[in-house]
Formats: sequence, C-alpha cells, structure tokens
Amino acid sequence: MAVNSPHIEGVTTIVWGTGGQVGSPAGAIVESVAMTPRNGAPIGEIEDGNGASVTNILLDDGFDAKVVCVHDTSKTWPTLGSTVVLTVPPYLGGAGALTAYSCFVAGNHELSMSRKKEATITMTLRYRPGITPA
Repeated sequence: MAVNSPHIEGVTTIVWGTGGQVGSPAGAIVESVAMTPRNGAPIGEIEDGNGASVTNILLDDGFDAKVVCVHDTSKTWPTLGSTVVLTVPPYLGGAGALTAYSCFVAGNHELSMSRKKEATITMTLRYRPGITPA
C-alpha cells in the first residue's frame, strides 16, 4: 500500500476525499467541491383541460461548481475563461468510473486568508453541455 493512500474496509464504493479532482493546476490540494445543477427542478409543466398537471419538462443543462483549494503560490492558477477539467463521480448517477467534465472558469477567484489557517482560493467553474470551452 502506498504512503498516504486510504485503506477502505467495508463498503469500498463510497467516494473518499478530493484527490485528483481538478486537472488545472496540476497537483492542487482541493479542500472541497460543491456542484449545483443549473436546473435542479422541472422547468415547466403542461396541464390538461381541467388544469391538472399531466407532463413535467425536465432539462439537464449542466452545473456550476465552487472548488476550494489551498492557495499555493508556486501554482499558476487558471484565469477567467480558462478550461479546467473537473473529475468527479458521475453527476447523473451510475456506478463505477469517474466522469471528466471540461468546465470553464466563470468568475474571478475568491481569496480567503485567516489566522492560524492556510490561505484558500475558490474557483467558480461552469459546465454546459452545449458550450465547448476554448
């Protein structure tokens, strides 16, 4: 077993930690990733002649993500509009392998510094299935 690798007993399919989730900058220490679907609920519904709902309209139109990393001054952080590959368990469910999403940096980074704690940088990423990052 490699040094600093978790050894999981019991249910081994549970996702553990944040290692390898962000492709840029390589080797960044990721504290957390929070993904919010663009459309987390039906975007509309169709009613019958009596006004009762008979159809919901669902749309899978990507997500926005907040990625919090330890701020390492030796890293070159991606700039506004840059492509970042976010590798996570399948967003739409399913078992097994990870899914890589080509996201783009959708805003300027947030910096956070406090006493007795390392500085963090928060990247706002956006994934839309119909938009190919440059």
